[in-house]
Amino acid sequence: MLKITIISVNLNNLSGLKKTVNSVISQDYTNFEYIIIDGGSNDGSAEYIQSISRKLKYYISEKDYGIYSAMNKGILKSNGDYLIFLNSGDYFYSPESLSILIGKDPTASIIFGNMLLEKDGRLTLRRYDNSLNLKYFSGDSLPHPSSLIKKNLFDCYGLYDTSYSIISDWAFFLDTIVSRKISYKYIDTVVSVFNVNGVSSHPDSYKIIKKERSFHFKKNYPLYYFLSKIQWGVNYYPLRVVDLIKASFP
Repeated sequence: MLKITIISVNLNNLSGLKKTVNSVISQDYTNFEYIIIDGGSNDGSAEYIQSISRKLKYYISEKDYGIYSAMNKGILKSNGDYLIFLNSGDYFYSPESLSILIGKDPTASIIFGNMLLEKDGRLTLRRYDNSLNLKYFSGDSLPHPSSLIKKNLFDCYGLYDTSYSIISDWAFFLDTIVSRKISYKYIDTVVSVFNVNGVSSHPDSYKIIKKERSFHFKKNYPLYYFLSKIQWGVNYYPLRVVDLIKASFP
């Protein structure tokens, strides 16, 4: 039975963290370790984490340098075959979420499913795609609360880029899947519920996301970036040409 590491990042979100933790400890897939990285919360989160410390493989509460710095701390302390990031406020959809996602004998480097978006008490289904390429990542990403990532991907290709404030998980998925051609598998099932009140969902973040994604494309996929600027626009030019030349010489 493969081991899964669940990593939760938290900052002053005690109520959300409790919901996250409850969904983790109720999983029927038992071969997992749980890591919580708290950014030095002052709302009682640190005390709560201490109170459940026996259920945790590792935890820490200290000031960090942003969400990806915290996620990297968790990666470095992990021992699982696969990692999944379920940050405070997000939670597994059912007790069977992990067992369904990992299946009987997984081989893919990234395994992902669907997600429900939670806003103001309402849930909206977000279904994903089984065909991932540059065109897909030009406007979308994979859901990190619904994605199992093989630990060795971080060993081979590095941790999350902390120079980005919002899009490092998107960049990691893009670079490993499109440039490195790693294997992936889509499971058409709801895995988690994502709280849209998070940092990346804030309206003020959209401009940052656009700027950071544009910078990443310009730096790592120059031909794609050039074509996206010409008259036809990103959704109209023949992206398969870019794919044929290995994603703009990454």
